[in-house]
Amino acid sequence: MSAEADAVEYSRQHWAASGQPAADHFAAMGALMRTHQLMVAELDRLLKPHSLSRTAFLLMATLLMSRDHTRPLGQLSRHLMVHPTTVTLVIDQLEGRDLVSRRPHPTDRRTILAALTDEGRRVVTKAGEDLAGAQFGLTGVTDSLAQRLTGVLGQVRTKMGDVD
Repeated sequence: MSAEADAVEYSRQHWAASGQPAADHFAAMGALMRTHQLMVAELDRLLKPHSLSRTAFLLMATLLMSRDHTRPLGQLSRHLMVHPTTVTLVIDQLEGRDLVSRRPHPTDRRTILAALTDEGRRVVTKAGEDLAGAQFGLTGVTDSLAQRLTGVLGQVRTKMGDVD
């Protein structure tokens, strides 16, 4: 692909030509950010009919995959890499729609659990089907490429301290 056709390659070449450091890392950053923006726009478009934000969908998907469809609020914050206040706000919104409920932890009264309701399971399952039909925002990416991408990003995440 020519530099004229690819904004990332164009930027890498011009960054290097202007004597700036780490042109390949600059290009990798740009490629990730552009990919993120494209994917996020598609996810938002697909989640809109379900009246779900990306954070709400990911929170509900996490509950769907959890034993008994419950998780402590603090675990949700760490798992989703969002501030606890954001988790509380999203839980409030989902609870108002009867998609999630709060309940006390059975053995630790200091801990509050978020629990997916039956309606929440229905909504997140349907939203997940819609997202899967559009390859979770990675339109046109083959299974093989998605697997390679996950592997490469896993290596990057490991180097950055996200994976032990």
